Parts: sequence; C-alpha cells; structure tokens
Amino acid sequence: MTLRSTARSDRTLDLATIGEPLTVRDIQAPATAPEWARWLEELGFVAGERVLLMARALPGGDPLVVRIAESKFALRRAEAACIRVAAVEAAGRPEDAA
Repeated sequence: MTLRSTARSDRTLDLATIGEPLTVRDIQAPATAPEWARWLEELGFVAGERVLLMARALPGGDPLVVRIAESKFALRRAEAACIRVAAVEAAGRPEDAA
C-alpha cells in the first residue's frame, strides 16, 4: 500500500472537498457517543454507499450539508468526523481495502 492510498483511506467526511464524490468506508463513533454509529447507519451511512459533501455553513463551517443516496442531511462536523470515506475512483482498488 502506498502512502497516498493510506491517506485517502483514513480521510473522514468532515475533511472532504465540497462536490467530491465519495464512498462510505465505515463509521467510527467516539467512545463518548457510541450511539452515533447506529444513528448514522440508520440515516444511510453504510459501507459502499455514495456520499457527497454539498456545503459548509458560514461562519465556521458547521453544520455540513451532505447527500447520501437521495436524501440530504445537516451533520455537525463532529458527526461527519465519524464517517470514514474514500474517493469514488479509489473505492474499488484492492490497495484501498481495509
């Protein structure tokens, strides 16, 4: 695995570029809020699902507007930081599998 692919696979949705097509890799909720994992999965943030960061609120960039499947949600940055993502073009490459 190259350093470039490692950086991609460890990226979270809160750090994504607006308009960049992404694929959900997994959810890693913080120990202080383990219920976030189930809640995010219930919203549709499951491995393999396409996701798109649409906008960041001003000022401060919180909340984020994201699209998953046909739905749009406002997520706090802390919630979006739980969602690990990969670029769509990289999602199917074997070296990006974790």
